[in-house]
Amino acid sequence: MDIAKAWLDYLLQWATYASICIQQPNQAPACRPFWTLAMFALFGIGALVVLVIAWRVVSYRRKLAAALRAEEKRAEVDHDAIAAHRWDADKVYGTELGAEEVERRVREAVEQRHAANKPPSPINMDKK
Repeated sequence: MDIAKAWLDYLLQWATYASICIQQPNQAPACRPFWTLAMFALFGIGALVVLVIAWRVVSYRRKLAAALRAEEKRAEVDHDAIAAHRWDADKVYGTELGAEEVERRVREAVEQRHAANKPPSPINMDKK
């Protein structure tokens, strides 16, 4: 508790000293340490502000450059990948079957359904 009181007294002394120096002219010999400290504090805060702004600008520029590189990479056309994913109808359906063979297979499928006495797609409309 004594430490807190000592710090509070010290801060109150500085506040009194600052209020007296603000009322006096800048060249008063008793206030030179105050104004020197005030100038160092002002320049220090200004330097920190400049550093923060510079840091943000550099960070923004790096992110922008990375985004532009990624956009250029996405814009590149990969013809091999496109060819690999292209749908080729000739490979999907065998064309070696003739029309008679296709017709025979369809008839067999229909006859098997009729033999099993099942409708092609049963639909139940009653939902309870």
